[in-house]
Amino acid sequence: MTTYRPIASRYNPNYDPRPAKVCIGVSLITVETETIIQDERAVDLPVDDDIHYITVDRKLIEVPNESCIRYDVIAELLEKEGYPRRLWKIMSVWECIPEGQHPF
Repeated sequence: MTTYRPIASRYNPNYDPRPAKVCIGVSLITVETETIIQDERAVDLPVDDDIHYITVDRKLIEVPNESCIRYDVIAELLEKEGYPRRLWKIMSVWECIPEGQHPF
């Protein structure tokens, strides 16, 4: 499976050939950090990171008339999957595309 960052676009179910269900990957890091000294500077690093894949309706995660994703909805879905907001932060979100179906 190949992954890429989604191209900014507006979703219109009447004219858009993209599927209504979409598999997204979410990169998560912990809120808790650990401080290390590197090159005589203090650096804060997350204690843990994880990548989680979920399948959702495209209309749930995309903002109408905007080219952005609703992170609050994704965070709610991840809470139901066992990733509470008080412990995890979303670093990035991307759409997964089956091999050979790249738009490029």
